Amino acid sequence: MLRIIELLGLLAPVAAGVLLVRYRRRSRAAFGWGIAGCVVAALASGIGVIGERASLATALGSGGGMAGVLEQMGSWAWLRFLFLVVAVALLVVAALVDRPDRSRPMGWILGGLVFGVLGVVTRAVDIPIEGHEGLTVVVELLMEAVEAALLGLGVLLLAVAAVAHRAPADSQPEPTELARRAGMAAWRLYSTYRGSRYR
Repeated sequence: MLRIIELLGLLAPVAAGVLLVRYRRRSRAAFGWGIAGCVVAALASGIGVIGERASLATALGSGGGMAGVLEQMGSWAWLRFLFLVVAVALLVVAALVDRPDRSRPMGWILGGLVFGVLGVVTRAVDIPIEGHEGLTVVVELLMEAVEAALLGLGVLLLAVAAVAHRAPADSQPEPTELARRAGMAAWRLYSTYRGSRYR
């Protein structure tokens, strides 16, 4: 389950970028700001992957033990967090730029921001487990994966907002409908996976 959550966080910027490329003709300004946000979010995902492995290698190689691993992971996690905050800000600009007030998809923007705030709250949660450093590392990894997944969902929703409710320049379906279908497909896939595990 941890790997699925982590994968969701890693792939969200890529999926958001694909969506923006697909609907790039709707607004050049939104596309530019949105792609910048997706690139920063992808860098944040890369920092997360590299940070976990570098923390383990550096701390264990220097004899720092689990306390050293936690300290190293904390530094990488804050760097990734800052990148994700910048990415969310860029995507909010993409959602608001180059459109009249009445066509702003505020529901999608607020949804993306809610997931972003939940990710921020997750970053602030500290669950120390006294006397069990190994378990503390596992909990820290889980919290970081959840944080990345929540912020990743925020990135996806904001990418939808960036191209939603704009004058269509092609015959493609409305992005919000495409996102709804993708969400339903993802839920069915998860339900099938979960059902097969408990048989």
